Order: sequence, then structure tokens, then C-alpha cells
Amino acid sequence: YGAHYAETLRLWRERFTANRSVVTGLGFDTVFQRMWEFYLAYSEAGFRSGYLDVRQLLLTERTRP
Repeated sequence: YGAHYAETLRLWRERFTANRSVVTGLGFDTVFQRMWEFYLAYSEAGFRSGYLDVRQLLLTERTRP
């Protein structure tokens, strides 16, 4: 899933930066915007390199006799 998630993050970052004026209008300052863009880029790189991956877990309560 890593390569697909990396592409998703790239698209999110691209759309985020393309809509910076909207984000500013929502009250997010430049510090937050830079931090979010860095997070998206960092995560994308992590998934592309294989350093990060996703997992899905299903936890259930064990029934007692």
C-alpha cells in the first residue's frame, strides 16, 4: 500500500498548496501551513522509501468461559 499512500499524500500536498489562500481564510497561520506541508512531504517520502507503511488491525475482546 505504501506507493499508493505516497501518491495520495502527494496529491493532498499539491491541493493544499494550491488552495493556500482558502486555508489562510479558514484561520490557519503560516506556521501551521508550513508544518502541515512538511508533514505531508515527510510522510510521502517515508512511504515511497518503504520506511513507513500502513496496517489494519482488528481487535476483539476475548470471551471468557
